[in-house]
Amino acid sequence: MTAQALPYGPAFGLGILLPVTAVLLVALVIAARRAGSVAGAFVVVALWMRYTAGAYHLYMFQPIAGGLSGNALLSIGVTGFGLLFVVRPANLALKWLLPVYALVVLALFSAALNGDAAGGINVAVKYAYMIVIMIAVFQALRSDPDARFLSWAMVSFLPLLVFQALSLALNLPKGSEDGDGLVWIGGYNHEAAFSVAMMTGFLVGCFAKSAPRAVRVAFLLATLVGILLAGYRTTILAFAPLALAAFLSGLTLSVRRDQRASMAVTAMVAGVLLVSVAALSYSASFADLAAFLADPAGLIKPPRDFDLLERQVMSGRPLIWSSYIYAWAAGTPLQHLFGLGPESWEGVFKVYPHNTLIATLYELGWFGVAAMIALWTVMFAAAASAHGERFKLLAAHFAFFLLNMATMPFWQVEGLALYGLLCGYTIYAARAAPRPRPLRAAEARRPLSAGP
Repeated sequence: MTAQALPYGPAFGLGILLPVTAVLLVALVIAARRAGSVAGAFVVVALWMRYTAGAYHLYMFQPIAGGLSGNALLSIGVTGFGLLFVVRPANLALKWLLPVYALVVLALFSAALNGDAAGGINVAVKYAYMIVIMIAVFQALRSDPDARFLSWAMVSFLPLLVFQALSLALNLPKGSEDGDGLVWIGGYNHEAAFSVAMMTGFLVGCFAKSAPRAVRVAFLLATLVGILLAGYRTTILAFAPLALAAFLSGLTLSVRRDQRASMAVTAMVAGVLLVSVAALSYSASFADLAAFLADPAGLIKPPRDFDLLERQVMSGRPLIWSSYIYAWAAGTPLQHLFGLGPESWEGVFKVYPHNTLIATLYELGWFGVAAMIALWTVMFAAAASAHGERFKLLAAHFAFFLLNMATMPFWQVEGLALYGLLCGYTIYAARAAPRPRPLRAAEARRPLSAGP
């Protein structure tokens, strides 16, 4: 095997893929049978299928039927099965889903307005996939409050871990996005999708509270190392709040209740030290990010005004963002409100926008941006009112927000799975939170100074 860094994801031959997949399939069957509910088994299988398909990217990216790729057909199949056999129709009316429905309606309307029905349908299917994962997680937790199915969902991420280990063992690296090193992504086409999938695994490990402690810690460490080996700076930066929250809460909850206050202080000091070490270790990698944050307005300007050095900052993201913003600004007033159409950047730009808000502005206009911010706000509020896992949930939502600032998880099925799983858990935790007991009429009339 060669150690040469490829510009695209290395691919294993079928001689490796098929036997390894067969072994992983045995683990999947066991996990699905023990997931405890149809919804839990569905989540386990749906995630496993997606992450396994990533290793087959040479085949799954090719058109198979009706011009649709294998990945597209897999997503449609999973979504259709979930809607028909897993999701309870009543749960489609959950109030937290309203911003998602608004995004779907806006995508369809913008597509019709710009004469591209196919783009609207594609985006609607993607959001439907996220909704199905979200509701399936919610339903699984309602029948399994201890989240035992999440312990078995860790099996869904074995394809990522095993294939990444194989890429290391067989010395099959990929050249990093910045061209300054090697990354190891286990047969995936690009480190962005792979690292987001690994981040989902870490999230599952954080909430798999019924798993044996040793297994859970080993899994969290494996996914953490996997994210670092994937070398995608955006995910590493976004992942930091969740990793820190898991570390702090893990240390605090590992001792008796009367010792938790002192342990919390110790954990905070240790967390600050870890963050400081990480910042020093990655200071060179994130130097251009610091330069951008020092004067972001200075690098959002007409694309023709970028000099050669500015085009290299943050892998060219300010140039990409500026290109989209100025292209949207050149549109009609109606397009300013509703965008130029979902996925309309394809065929116009070489790369996707690398920022969810800028992508939404370009595709769905100001109304789309408002709907996206509403979705994030609703889910943040739900996490803030959650029962039990509030600290880690808030950290996870903040991590997802950071992820959206320099890549586009809503464009990747891996990112939709991540947010669907996170929001499903958040909705369940918010609904499980105790509500204030309303005062009875007699209690309401009782004077404050009255005795018992």
